Amino acid sequence: MSEPWMVGRAVFDVSFGDRVRVLLRTRPVAGAADNATRQAWGDRGYDVVALSLAAIDAVIARQGFEQEVTYDETVLGLAGLAANAAPDRLHDEHLAVAGYVVDSLLNRREREAPFSYPVSVFGRDQDGSVRHRRSAVEFRLLTEHEDHRRGVNVLRASADAINALVGGLEFDVEDEQSAIELMLKRQLKRGAFGQAEKAAERSRLLSVRYADELRTVLTDTTRDIRTVFSQWAEQVPAQLERNRVHVEERLDGEARLLDHVRGALDAPDVEPEVAAAAARIARLLEECRQRHTELHGRLVTARTTFLDEQTRQSFRPIGGLRNTDINDGVFLPLLTMPAEDAAGPAETFSVLLAGTQPPKIVRLADLVDDLLAPRREALLEELPVPDEELGDPDPPAVPPEVLAAAAAVVDDVELPARLSDLLFAVREATLPEGVDRGAVERLVVLAALWNYAPETKQNVSMAVDAAAHVLGPTAAVDADGAQIAVPGWSGDDLIVAQDEHSLARWAERHSTEVGGDREAS
Repeated sequence: MSEPWMVGRAVFDVSFGDRVRVLLRTRPVAGAADNATRQAWGDRGYDVVALSLAAIDAVIARQGFEQEVTYDETVLGLAGLAANAAPDRLHDEHLAVAGYVVDSLLNRREREAPFSYPVSVFGRDQDGSVRHRRSAVEFRLLTEHEDHRRGVNVLRASADAINALVGGLEFDVEDEQSAIELMLKRQLKRGAFGQAEKAAERSRLLSVRYADELRTVLTDTTRDIRTVFSQWAEQVPAQLERNRVHVEERLDGEARLLDHVRGALDAPDVEPEVAAAAARIARLLEECRQRHTELHGRLVTARTTFLDEQTRQSFRPIGGLRNTDINDGVFLPLLTMPAEDAAGPAETFSVLLAGTQPPKIVRLADLVDDLLAPRREALLEELPVPDEELGDPDPPAVPPEVLAAAAAVVDDVELPARLSDLLFAVREATLPEGVDRGAVERLVVLAALWNYAPETKQNVSMAVDAAAHVLGPTAAVDADGAQIAVPGWSGDDLIVAQDEHSLARWAERHSTEVGGDREAS
């Protein structure tokens, strides 16, 4: 889990969720631009983002007047812009692009339902632990309404669409800071501390942006004064003076606002929520004041920085390393040189480019050294020949005469039958000469056990074949709790049947007989 101080305290402010919601206003437009690539005209170079903003602007331009814009009028207007973007395409395609843009803003794919996106909001408890909450944000961009007076449907932009359009406009940082300060002052006077906190957060972000503009100029000056020399000669001095006056005004205004906020904190009847919001506002204003104080110091010394860098860079030695022009500095002079003079550089260049080359003729001394050198031992010993006899030996197969005798005994017994009946039949049967009666008896038991509780099907093909040969391929075996009464054997006296159907009929008949015996008793 990330520690609170690793991500910045702004993440845990109340205004953080509102800032996330502001970013989400542009997500439907970005989604429409991504989905446009899957349209038939997706590779024709239409700017869906620009057309979406133009559609919102067209709706806002006539919103609130008697002749509000309709869906068809908006589509025709966007089709004209699409025609200018791709004049070689057909008019029907331009209309399709425009209709796609307006439908995306209306969210017609979801039957004009509000756009809904999940957002995460983080908070911090008194003990410093981070709290996470997930909620859904719903908003609309364009909506369609009926104009009863004209008898047509008109389009209107929502407040979120208007804020997104206005938020895309660029204002001068100084003007924005002055406006934010005035708004913050009015909000504090009427006690709207929740809104004032948002304004203070905005002021903090503007102070960062304002300082970054000056940092860019000073960084370019320190790196290479020639890139910004014309700016210093024309506009930078006046800009520095204007910036200095503006920062001093901000410092004075922030001092007054801090006094007002601290007065609210010192009030005896202040509510806990108001006190917490006022403390956060004071912290934001303190950060703004600290940034502006540092910026004021850099503004005061900016001219000195320029003069020092001008002196340093004017008298510093020219660097000894520079990029060589291969064509004009290497190849062209080499080609104009005499052949005997160019041979040396050309050979050096070719050797460095192509790498070392082996000699064309083998020298006798090298051959003798190679023959006299001791043989290099093999790094890896020869792998032993795999022993095909490794592993457990295959189990002995059932003699075919035992298999035939067991199948003959089962055929002579009428199934379904108990396993004990089959064993008695084996003991009473006349077996061929040389056939082990015990082996036949064990094979019948194993066949019944295999059908009743088969093991895994790995390496048991022989057992499957033997059981099927003895009891039949569809044999079914079950137990009812009766114990076997055959000397030499113990356990359940299994029921062996030709198939599942025969086994079910035997069980039904047996249960009926047991019930009748109980009634008679």
